[in-house]
Amino acid sequence: MSQKSYDAIVVGSGINALVAGAVLSKSGWKVLLCERNNVAGGAIRTEAATLPGFTHELLSSWHPLFVGGPAYAELAEELTKRGVIYKNTTSPTGVVCSAGTAILSTDPVETAKEMDRLGDGAAWSGMMQEFGGKIDLAFGLLGADFWRTNSLKLASTARKRFGNRGLVATGAELLEPAAPWLDRTFSSEVTKSLLAPWALHNGLGPDDAASAFITKVIGAAVAFGGMPVPVGGGIKLVEALIGIIKDAGGELLTSADVIKVTTSNGKATGVKLADGREFSATRSVLASVTPQALYQGLLSEEKIPTEITKSADSFRYGRAAIQIHLALSEPPQWKADSRLKDVAIVHILDGMNSLSESVNASNRGWLAKRPTIVVGQPTTVDPSRAPAGTSILWIQLQENPRKILGDLAGEINPGDGSWNEERLNKYADRVLAQVAEQIPNLFNAITAKIVLGPEQIEAMNKNLVGGDPYAGDCRVDQYAPWRPLSAATGHRTPIKNLWHIGASTHPGPGLGGGSGFLVAKRLTQKSFLERIRNR
Repeated sequence: MSQKSYDAIVVGSGINALVAGAVLSKSGWKVLLCERNNVAGGAIRTEAATLPGFTHELLSSWHPLFVGGPAYAELAEELTKRGVIYKNTTSPTGVVCSAGTAILSTDPVETAKEMDRLGDGAAWSGMMQEFGGKIDLAFGLLGADFWRTNSLKLASTARKRFGNRGLVATGAELLEPAAPWLDRTFSSEVTKSLLAPWALHNGLGPDDAASAFITKVIGAAVAFGGMPVPVGGGIKLVEALIGIIKDAGGELLTSADVIKVTTSNGKATGVKLADGREFSATRSVLASVTPQALYQGLLSEEKIPTEITKSADSFRYGRAAIQIHLALSEPPQWKADSRLKDVAIVHILDGMNSLSESVNASNRGWLAKRPTIVVGQPTTVDPSRAPAGTSILWIQLQENPRKILGDLAGEINPGDGSWNEERLNKYADRVLAQVAEQIPNLFNAITAKIVLGPEQIEAMNKNLVGGDPYAGDCRVDQYAPWRPLSAATGHRTPIKNLWHIGASTHPGPGLGGGSGFLVAKRLTQKSFLERIRNR
C-alpha cells in the first residue's frame, strides 16, 4: 500500500510546530502534524481541570511573546477570522516582597509615578531611555536567524550605531548578570524585586550571565505590551492554527508517536510511527523535539557527524517547574496592597537575596526555604475563566531541583530524590502557606486544587525533560547561536530537508513560536532567480 504524502511533516504540535504548519499552509504547502499525545497544543493545555466552569491553563498561560512577535503579525488577520480574541491589561505585573509592593503598568505615566514613589523615578527613566535606543537591536537579536546572511545586517546596524568600541562594550553589557546591574541602577529593594524575577521566566537566575539583558527585554516587553491572553484559553489559538492547516489540505494526527525520521541518500523523506504507519514528505520534515530525542531517537540509525552527536549528548536540562491550580469561591484579597487584585502576574518573594538563594540552592539539588512564587490571576484579564464572583489562581514555581538532595528548611526528607506525591504535596503546602501570608482569605476560598510536579509535567509534554519548562538549560552556553547545540548548527541538521525547531532551539523557550516561524519563512522564501522571474 502506498504511503500518504505531504509537502511537509511536523513532529509535535506545540506553538512552534503549529506556527510552522500554519505559515507553510498559507504558502500552499500540505502539512501533516504528528502529535504523540491525544490532544494537540504542546505546553498549551486548557482544561476545566478542577471544577466545571473553571478554565485552567495547566502549563503555559500568558501570550505577550506571541502577540508581540512576527508570527502573530503575519497570522493575526486569519486568527481573528477564526475567533481568536485577545484581551489585555494595563497592570501586567506586580510584586510583594519584604520591603513593600509595586506595580508595573503599561501606562508610562503610571509607572513613572510608581517609580517616583519608590525613589527610583530617575533611574527608571534613564534605564528606559538608554535601553529604548537599543530595543530594536535587542529584540532583533532574539529573533534573528544567526545562520542566514541577512543576520549580518543586524551586526552592521549595531556597528554603525555604536562604533567598534561601543559594540565591544555592548557585548559586555549583554553578558552582565541581573543582580549587579539592579544593585548599581536602583536604590529600592522593591524595584529590584519587581524586575529580578522576570529572568526566571527565561530559565535564568539573577547571578547568571546575560540575565540583566533578559530582565531588560522582558521588562520592556511587559511594560509596552502588557499580558495578553486569548479569551477562553490558549486552546482557542491551538484550534485556529490547526484550522489554517486543515483548510489548506493538511491534517493533524493525535496519538501518533513518531519513532523515526525516514531517509534516503542522506535526505529526510518522511516519518515512521510507533504503530507501524509511515508517511512521506516531499519537501521537508520539521522536528519539534529536544536534541537528544532527535539524534538519539529519531535519527539513531543514521550516521551523524561526531561533533553533532557529542553536542547532543552533552545538552543539559534546567531546573524543574511545579504548577499549582486553584479554584476559588471568591477573588483573592491582597493584604499588603489592594491594587494587586487587578494585576495579571504577581511575584511573591522576600527579596533579591532570597531569589538568589533559591535559584542557587535548586541548581545544587536543594529545596528553597522561601521560594519565589509566580501568582497568575487570569480572571483579571479574561473574566470568562471562572463563574461570576469566583476566581482561579495559576501558580508557578521555577526554582525546583529535578532531583531532590536536601531541603533548606530542614522539613522534607529527600529520600530517593524523586518528586513523589508526599514530597510534592509537602512542598506545595509550604508554597501555599507563603501565598496565604499575602492573601489571608486563600485557604477559606479554595474549593479545588491541582498540583503538577516535575514528573506530571514531563508526562504531559515529553520535551519538558525532568519537568524543565524550557526544554533545556538557558544559560549562555546553551543560548542564542549555541542553542540547540554547542556545534552551532542552528535549525539545520546533517540530514537534508530535516529541520530542528522547538523550545530547545533558538530563540529558545516562551510562547512565541519563534523557531517555527523562522524555519517556515526560510522554507517559503523565494530564491533570487524566482524573485527576478516574478518581477
